[in-house]
Amino acid sequence: MASLAHEPGWLQRLAARIGRRRMWWLFCVAWVALIVVGLVNGPRYDYRAYMKQWARVLAGGNPWLDDPGNVYGVGHQILAVLFLVHPLAPKLLYILSSFGTFLVMFDAQRRDVAIGLATFALLFATPFFVILTPMFGVEDTLVTFLTLFAVDLRIRQAQTIAPALLLAAAVLTKVYPLALLPFIATDRGVINFRFVGVFGAVMCLGLLATVAVWGLPALGIVPFAFVRDGKMLSIFWFLSQSGLSPIAHSTLAKALIVWNSAVVAAVMASLYALHFFGKMRALPGTVVAMLGLLAFYKVGNPQYFLCAASLLIYFLTVDRDRGTLEDRPLLGAAAAYLVVLNVFQIWYQISGGSVRYPEVRAFVGLPAFVTGIVLMSRILSRELRGRPDPVRDAPVPA
Repeated sequence: MASLAHEPGWLQRLAARIGRRRMWWLFCVAWVALIVVGLVNGPRYDYRAYMKQWARVLAGGNPWLDDPGNVYGVGHQILAVLFLVHPLAPKLLYILSSFGTFLVMFDAQRRDVAIGLATFALLFATPFFVILTPMFGVEDTLVTFLTLFAVDLRIRQAQTIAPALLLAAAVLTKVYPLALLPFIATDRGVINFRFVGVFGAVMCLGLLATVAVWGLPALGIVPFAFVRDGKMLSIFWFLSQSGLSPIAHSTLAKALIVWNSAVVAAVMASLYALHFFGKMRALPGTVVAMLGLLAFYKVGNPQYFLCAASLLIYFLTVDRDRGTLEDRPLLGAAAAYLVVLNVFQIWYQISGGSVRYPEVRAFVGLPAFVTGIVLMSRILSRELRGRPDPVRDAPVPA
């Protein structure tokens, strides 16, 4: 069994008692149960919209011209082939993607049983993940898997082509992982231009093929992302809608929504400047970038936070040789962030989408923003202080 030196005593005892073989039996039983839960729940939440879009594609329609509100890329439209096999086949893929996310983490954690059990519990026994993945079947589970796998291959294994392909696949499905590209590509002030070039080439080929089939409306998802209204877990939704906001329903609040793209661009540029000139490592920089993107983007849909939460868990557990699991302020900030997401998801579930409680729906953006900023600052302060890198964690040459 791998070293358990950094894990709490009760977790060490539990891991020793369960053992590796029984651990995998436990995982398999839980995964089968989650698949059953997902299939029994059928189409829910955004999955109903997915089904309409796939049916439109199979009928020969244009997924973007016929539905201007379609914010999904060509990767989403291709899944119509799975939908043709069975209406819930794409949902099964999303659930399996969450299993893949765990397997990537577990391998990166050097197959440590104790860490694996804790990670498994976070991913498959907490309301935030369980409701969004097997119950709702959100596509962001697939995007999260592709993004995390790309991060692992590029940063931990120092590969170039495979992670570029994976990240491009994620971006061609949903746009937001694109914001992570410069952070993943830059490690300690050194930019891997080959990785960026391969990613750019794959993106160009994917977009050209998409335009060849469906025309220029396919490119409309990017500008549409800028004109969308504020939603739930966004601080800008709180500022514009909550009775506790001093600028609610004001011209300033509306301007912050309208010009949110400029705010996000300024924030991401500032974070990258800090990342580059501060010679930050790629992994913590990427986690901070994801947290920052969601903290300042006006569309605070909870499914977007799957990627942030998964990257956070990956960072805390894979970087543990640098003391992440012994840093109580960091763990406290991470726990607060995850608690906010879980409490909101429970509330969303029991309140029927929380639409009957507009003030509560508008308020949640505040704690999500505060805990996100505190968590970002804690990660940045650790990284910019400069910690020696253990030889055992040095990247493996491509």
